[in-house]
Amino acid sequence: MARFRTPQIGPRARKALRIVGFIVLGLVTFIFALQWTFPFHRVKDKIVEVLSAKYEVEIGEVERGLIPGRMYLKALTLRTRPKNPEDIATTFYVERLEVDVGLFALLRGVASVDIDAKIGPGHITGNISLSKGETQIHLDGDNLPSERLPMREAIGLPMSGKVDFKFDLDLPNQKLKSGRAGPNWQKAVGGATFECAAGCTFGDGKTKLKPKLKNNRNQAFAADGIEFGKVNITSLLAKIEIGKGQLTVKRFESKSDDGELHVQFAMTLAQDINESMATGCLRFTGSQALLKREAKTFAAISTTGAPLGPDNLYHIKLDGKVKEMKRLGQICGPGLPTDDDAPGQPSRPNLTIQPESEVRPPPADTGITTPTFNPPPPVAIDAGADAAVTVPTPGPEGENSPNTGSASPPPPGVPAAGEPPPPPPTPPGEDR
Repeated sequence: MARFRTPQIGPRARKALRIVGFIVLGLVTFIFALQWTFPFHRVKDKIVEVLSAKYEVEIGEVERGLIPGRMYLKALTLRTRPKNPEDIATTFYVERLEVDVGLFALLRGVASVDIDAKIGPGHITGNISLSKGETQIHLDGDNLPSERLPMREAIGLPMSGKVDFKFDLDLPNQKLKSGRAGPNWQKAVGGATFECAAGCTFGDGKTKLKPKLKNNRNQAFAADGIEFGKVNITSLLAKIEIGKGQLTVKRFESKSDDGELHVQFAMTLAQDINESMATGCLRFTGSQALLKREAKTFAAISTTGAPLGPDNLYHIKLDGKVKEMKRLGQICGPGLPTDDDAPGQPSRPNLTIQPESEVRPPPADTGITTPTFNPPPPVAIDAGADAAVTVPTPGPEGENSPNTGSASPPPPGVPAAGEPPPPPPTPPGEDR
């Protein structure tokens, strides 16, 4: 058997290797010593302090991991702080949260954290990286019980059923037009998907819907909440794309025996996302099955103030800047491509209000009949032995109005009744 021979190393190389070895050994020793001596209980206190403005935070236990930079948070509970006494708090519960801090990334000035959150039978996994140049978020949620997620904060109603989601965002930090440095949403790239494969519900029959409206009058009207029961969703899939200065809902599919919901939405991103221009259209209605089972919910859907469109769906148009987006009760429509659209660009919703002439007439079987008006025939009035004056049929105001007095003189160039017509004009250059 051949022996392995170590290469011949000179005195200077051996000295350099010895120095490098001591550095590596010292660094490894420091990292493990830091892991085993770091006061992780202070991390718990810091998390509670940072989130205390909006949430009541409870953390059952904090454990250090064997691998440097890893720790575990157990029984993590986030509970919202209601602004009004009658509001119901939303609870977000995580059984076990694993956090891995990238120590080598810290050497490059990047705070990179890998997470794995166990929520019931599901998990949220991914990475969050923060640096001076950009923010990157990549998260995947699988088989998550929606009743344990902060859905009430997002949609105003509790939700049940298992959902999957995916969220990706690369958001650069640059010098903005305002002169300060910050996230530039015009250069953002990413997307999101949200799916409920089957058996999801919105509402629990107890919680009132309290929409967040910018109009003070409408907000006062809905201050006590709107009675809302439970809406069953057979399946739901939504997909959003972000890129080239646009945020667009590329796909929205929902199936339910309780009604219909169609969403078209597009946003032209500004550097500050609150200044972005949004346009969209919501079309919805409740079904007869919902009316029989949840009459109050059907009434809440039908009395939003939205007009009923020609497709027998209620329409709400979304328009304006994100920070003050208007919800208008106007007829709007799905996105259609136009000649002005650039190739490869997503089509925007067609939000043109349809004139009354384009609204479909009621079906023939509704029992509604349209009255018809047949004008009377012209009536001849004896004006004497020489002529008879015909009274025209009344028309629109200012047209063909009958003269209640004597006959009006004819306009210039028109012979009166009983007079011969004037001779034709003589051509230029000829004698009369």
